[in-house]
Amino acid sequence: MDLTAWQICREHQVSLTGEQAHDGERWNAPGRRVVYLAEHPALAVLEMRVHLDKPYDEVVHDHVLVRVALPEDVEDLPDIPVDPCAAGEAWLRAARRAVLRVPSIVVREGRNLLLNPAHPRAKEARIEACTPFRFDRRLWGGGG
Repeated sequence: MDLTAWQICREHQVSLTGEQAHDGERWNAPGRRVVYLAEHPALAVLEMRVHLDKPYDEVVHDHVLVRVALPEDVEDLPDIPVDPCAAGEAWLRAARRAVLRVPSIVVREGRNLLLNPAHPRAKEARIEACTPFRFDRRLWGGGG
């Protein structure tokens, strides 16, 4: 059985290569590829929204909601470590599992899923659907 994960990205960036995080993110250092996903589509929206630091009218509207099937080869990290990047790098180096489940910084009760595209089981991951997605203006404040 597969594990379902979600991501919001621009249509031309749909990929499971980890290229989007190649410059380094919270859980990986520059030069390391990781695919960042969420366990729920709503969390995927919030995770993307916190990185869009421009007014709503300047946001490009070519985003998609991507549903991904991941192999059930998961390591769980129950708490956010002092240094998430170091923890992520240790997980990548150890290569015990293809997926690392981590707490979301945005919603601590939510979980994000990191896919190590260099792990042998990562080739089992597959994109199941891409649906056009438009952010709700209210996520920028000011009502609807």
